[in-house]
Parts: sequence; structure tokens; C-alpha cells
Amino acid sequence: MALLACMWAADQLTSDWKALLNKETQLLKLRSGVGVFFSANTHPLGSFTSVALSPRGKAGGGSIDWGFYSVELKSPTRTVAVSGSNDRDEALELAQALSRFLGVDLSVDGGHARPADARLEAAPLDGERAPPSLPPGSRIRARQGAQGLVLQLPGCGWRPLFVMKAGIALVIAVGGPTVFGLAWVRTYGLRQLTSAEPLMALAIFLGLGGLLLWSVIREVNMGWSLVASSRGIEHSRTGGGKPGEATRLPASQIEDIDLREPEEKLFGSLTVVIEHKKGFVRMGAGLSREELEWTETMLRRALATHRGPR
Repeated sequence: MALLACMWAADQLTSDWKALLNKETQLLKLRSGVGVFFSANTHPLGSFTSVALSPRGKAGGGSIDWGFYSVELKSPTRTVAVSGSNDRDEALELAQALSRFLGVDLSVDGGHARPADARLEAAPLDGERAPPSLPPGSRIRARQGAQGLVLQLPGCGWRPLFVMKAGIALVIAVGGPTVFGLAWVRTYGLRQLTSAEPLMALAIFLGLGGLLLWSVIREVNMGWSLVASSRGIEHSRTGGGKPGEATRLPASQIEDIDLREPEEKLFGSLTVVIEHKKGFVRMGAGLSREELEWTETMLRRALATHRGPR
């Protein structure tokens, strides 16, 4: 107990952090410990090229004492965490303020580094009858419609999560009836296998496994339909049988469009993320990086396109 108490006290003594940024001396000082004077590290501000907001552990520079979201200064050779919070909105405000203070670009959740006050700036699609060429071999469909840029994104395909779900469905549909049938025959004999009770149990196993497998195949094939213009973005799911209900995001509500890495890479992949005032919309899982970057660029340009007279 005494050892645990000493370890806790040492942690408390060294867990107080303070970051000082001085534009006159062009130095960053990170201090820690009792009264934040126990130890100090100094870094030249001119060496940092961007500010990053990352979930803890993604970039390797975060501190567990600062919360789940870490605000970091990045250079070509190192990453230095300067603050953080468990509240993403608070951490994002800190990152934006730091980006403006230093005059460097901001990267959010592994996305592209851009100016904090120009996250949605892009060249408009004015005067272009057709969107720029897609990457070779792309399955994305694009056209210019009366309402704006129309995009059809294909389903995500067989990602590891869906392969695992399909395997569980096959185990339930095939392995379940097999194990149950063998156990029933060993207990009651082969003739009793055709009675109502075992047949009902076998039907339940087959039904549950088949339903789960059908839902996985449906999700694998579900894509996205998008209509983007200066008024905003309308999106819905496609490929799952009945078309999904369309959801409209007004341009005034959209805060960012970027490529983002998932927090858990094992069952996720890089996606296009539309960040708005009420949350996020992730789409394009399973597409190549070139296709995702093309989609992100086209959505940005469609939002920047000027509306003509009706």
C-alpha cells in the first residue's frame, strides 16, 4: 500500500503541465511538475508546420492526462503534444486557436492540413458541364444534374468486420444444426430426428444464420447517392433493396469535408467525412485513396459553385 501511495503521489506531482508559446522569442516551453516548474522542454516554433487534432494514441504524441483528444504541433521530424481534452469540441477550438496564433495549417483526425478559417475553400465547378475525370478503374458514377453534382458511390465490399460477421452467420446456419443434430441422434436415436421438436430447432438455427448472412450481404452492397450544390448536400443509402430516405445538409450547417481515419483501424478504413453542426456522415468505405480524394474534392467544389439565375 505504501508503494502504491508513493507512486500515486509521484504521478500527481509530475502531472501538472503548462505550455507557453512566445512569438517574440519563437519558442515553445513545456513545463511539468509541482507548480509546473519541475521540468521543462523547449522547442523552436519555426520548426512546426501544422497543428493536429488527434484521438489519443493515433499520432503517438498525446498525454493520457490531457484527455482522449490531443492537440499537437507537428514538424517533418517530430510531434509535440501541447494540450487536449475529453470534449472534442473544446479540443477542436484549442487546435483552431493555436493554428490561427501560429499562422499554420490545421489537420483534424488525420485529414488534410488546411487553414483553420478556410476549411471548405475550393475552386468552384462553374462552367464545367461534366465533372473532372475519375481515377482509372473507378466504380463511382458522376454527372452534372439540374440540382447540382450527382455522385453514386458503390458499396464498401468485404471488409474484415463483414467477413467476420459472415463467418459467424455460417457457423450458426451450418455448425449449429450439425452439432444439435448429432447430439439429438446420440440421445434419442436417428428416428426421432424427424419429429417436430428437432426440426423446429434446426429451422431456428438456419433462420437466424440466414438472416444474419443476408443482413451482412445487404450492408456490403449498400452505397451512397449524393447531390451536392451551393445549397448543401443531400445524401441517401442505395443498393439495399428499398432506397434509403434522403437527408439534406444545408451548406450553412456543413463545417468540413475531409478524409479521416477511423479510431479503430481493425474494422474500419479511410472514408470521406462530412462534418456538420450536429455530427458526422462517413461514406466511401472500401474505395481507394485516389477515389476518396476525388470525391472529397468534388464535394468541396460543388459547395463552392455559384448559383445561376433560375
